[in-house]
Amino acid sequence: MPAAGPGERIWVLEDVPFRCTPPGSRYFRGIRAYAYVGPQLPAHLEMFASKAYSYARWTEDALNGVRSRGAQAAPKTPRPLQIEGARGIASAYKSGWRGILVSDDMGVGKTGTAVLGAKAICHLGGGNTILVTVDRPARITIPAWRDAIAAYGGDGGFRWLIMSSDQLKKLLGPNGQPRLNFDVVINDEAHQFRHITSDRTRYMRRINKLSAPPQKAPFVISLTATPGHQPGEYTYLSSLLAQIHGESPAAWADLGARLVDIGLPLEPGWDKGKWQWNAEAKQSPALQTKAVTVVREWMENTDPPVILHRDAPWGPAPIDGLPVDFTAEQWASYNQDWAEFRTEMRLARTGRDTARGRAALIRFRQKASLLRAPQTAELVAATVERGYQVLVATELTTTAAEPVAELLEAQGIGVSRIFGGGDLENERLRFQRGQNPVVVFNTASAINLQASEMFTDGTYASSTPRVGFFHQPRYSGIAARQTIGRAHRDGQVCPWSLIYAAGTVEESAARTMIDRLLVTATSVDGDISALEAIAKLFDADWLPASALDE
Repeated sequence: MPAAGPGERIWVLEDVPFRCTPPGSRYFRGIRAYAYVGPQLPAHLEMFASKAYSYARWTEDALNGVRSRGAQAAPKTPRPLQIEGARGIASAYKSGWRGILVSDDMGVGKTGTAVLGAKAICHLGGGNTILVTVDRPARITIPAWRDAIAAYGGDGGFRWLIMSSDQLKKLLGPNGQPRLNFDVVINDEAHQFRHITSDRTRYMRRINKLSAPPQKAPFVISLTATPGHQPGEYTYLSSLLAQIHGESPAAWADLGARLVDIGLPLEPGWDKGKWQWNAEAKQSPALQTKAVTVVREWMENTDPPVILHRDAPWGPAPIDGLPVDFTAEQWASYNQDWAEFRTEMRLARTGRDTARGRAALIRFRQKASLLRAPQTAELVAATVERGYQVLVATELTTTAAEPVAELLEAQGIGVSRIFGGGDLENERLRFQRGQNPVVVFNTASAINLQASEMFTDGTYASSTPRVGFFHQPRYSGIAARQTIGRAHRDGQVCPWSLIYAAGTVEESAARTMIDRLLVTATSVDGDISALEAIAKLFDADWLPASALDE
């Protein structure tokens, strides 16, 4: 363990490159981090200095026995919806509930709502510690939360810790139990904990003490506009649902099994521990709608409600479809053997490079997206010429994000690349400030790309209207809805178009995406009117009007 002598203090360093010892520092196994001990941090180590509300800063403050200064940012005035939401959180806490689901539309202001609500709970209950878990990419999501805490009235004198869900293991001791106890936990993008078998979910359940009775657990604020594709994925809410039914958390630990006992149309999935719609529900969007409505109403009918949802006052994002017809030459390439296609398109060989089952499906998606890259680039260039800043959402990198970005840059159009590593926040800011008129990204959540965003220094992003294109349909309705919310937020309207190759596997992916968008919207009683137009692009039998009516 590092120890400071007279006139010295300890600086715990973070973001140190792998196997790189910064000059003058050393690695301490007791804290599993590099640290510098001395009267003043040398200039060459300032880039590694701990940041406010980070795990490194928590460790540093504990070693030095002092509280460091919190983050600073230009103040933001909470909107009425955020104040109303914070009151709803405080009411749930005062009524003895162990948590609340805040499922407002993207851009309504869930972050500010949660910051205000968490501070209110600490004032009411005398608590002092607040944990915020964030999703990837941490280099964007952690600074965003740090700035939000500072902007919405500061940290209130409470101890905040912001961590990526991938880092949560650091909070567990050798016995697997939490080393730190928190009064409030904010799980941002809570749907990241929907898979019960993942490590991040197991760590979250222990830190949130979901197996403990409510009075011995922190109050958990779950933030997500997309709770899951079906109720069996609401695993992070299992203990709250148990409390609603007056049962023990253990009875709801296997959430899917308990929901089946109650009568919901679920069955075990192909992966152990996961649940999915049963055969009947898969064929009936109306039955899916009924099931998610049942679970939503459990949370709505408590006193006070333990679910909070507000539609965006500026309305849902306009969505339409743009089917692309392949030429005879493109069809020939699409139907080529994968090995031949890869060679012709100069794609690197990956793994075993087989194409069976799911791998074959992915191969066809790769082919379709790569063959369409020129059409997408042409459409984006024309949209930029009309005076817009353009978002291009992709899922795959080599056969989607990279070729589209390269084709645009070849035309002299600046592109911010939020994929594949690098300084992602700098790339985001170059787009936000209008230096690059296009952003190509595969990050579905937790980044802001909307017009007129307010930065921490009080300046604003460009006011140029945004237009979004899905270069690839997403099988995940959660990812699709989150992607739409990257620019359609904070009062800014961003229309989206879904591009797909007609008659290919992409059309099937588009159907699945819209189907799941419907379910994720219904699960929080969200506005689904925008889905009607795009539903007409496909056969009516897979999305009946009755489902939209409900």
